[in-house]
Amino acid sequence: MFPPGSLVMTAVVLLLGSAALAQAPNTKRWRRVERAVALSAGAGEPVQRLRLAPGVVTTVLLDSDAVLEGELPEALRGLFTRLDVTGSHLLLQPAVAIPAQGVPPLVLRFTDAAAPQRLVLELTTEANVVDSVVDVRRHPATVTQLEAELVALRERNALLEARLATARRPVPQPGLASAVFSGAIDPKGVLVKWMDDPASEAELKVRQLDSYRSGSWVALAVKLENPPGEAPWQPGIARLTALDSNGRPTGEAMELPLLLQEPRLRPGQSAIAVVQWPAPKRPPHAYALELWDTGRRRGARWARLQP
Repeated sequence: MFPPGSLVMTAVVLLLGSAALAQAPNTKRWRRVERAVALSAGAGEPVQRLRLAPGVVTTVLLDSDAVLEGELPEALRGLFTRLDVTGSHLLLQPAVAIPAQGVPPLVLRFTDAAAPQRLVLELTTEANVVDSVVDVRRHPATVTQLEAELVALRERNALLEARLATARRPVPQPGLASAVFSGAIDPKGVLVKWMDDPASEAELKVRQLDSYRSGSWVALAVKLENPPGEAPWQPGIARLTALDSNGRPTGEAMELPLLLQEPRLRPGQSAIAVVQWPAPKRPPHAYALELWDTGRRRGARWARLQP
């Protein structure tokens, strides 16, 4: 368990536990363990054994930002449905049990100047135990740091809950039936608009942009392409900011799930991403739109759109 007095970290574990409850039923046989790890700069290169289980999300909390050292080994690529390093968090969700032999370690390099600089994770699967949360510390965390981590995890938990709610929805019926049942199409019909507004910034190629409006919903559909040679791109959130006629924000931005038919875009692959929101009674003059991956590192942005 976490060190005495770490009430904030206990709350973090509770937040992450709500996402773990949504795992597939066959994961209930795994006994989930939360633990803290203290790394010492004078004890040689730290190697930690990380116990993973198929379908179970394991979260590694770090005391500072880190990145993968080099490219992800080819032997690991097919083992995971999710493997994300986002700042000070590492999220892993294996698709299968980790083989007993032939699996290289996962190496992280911290971006600050503190020691040790590297963390080597030996990946394994045990019979009935899985590490659900591992808190890795190289020096004691301050209350301010823990509170900041808690805020960040609350935001991420809210985003995960929104994505889980989308995933739990019934499989849509073919044709127009699903849209009629959901109320997306009503007697007022749907207005479709092809938009030629170029992105103001983009790390992905934008092939097409369309807007859809019904009596109840507004949606933007963007055909995105991940350029060849880039890392796989996993959809995260869309940030939508209402603007007045002078281009100034009129309120707080909305953060919405970014929906993609594919789980991620491989290098050279393209797919349509959709962001939708309830149609406002008084639409703003325009919107600013940001599309981000799970780590908010790569995406596309428009300074002004009128859907």
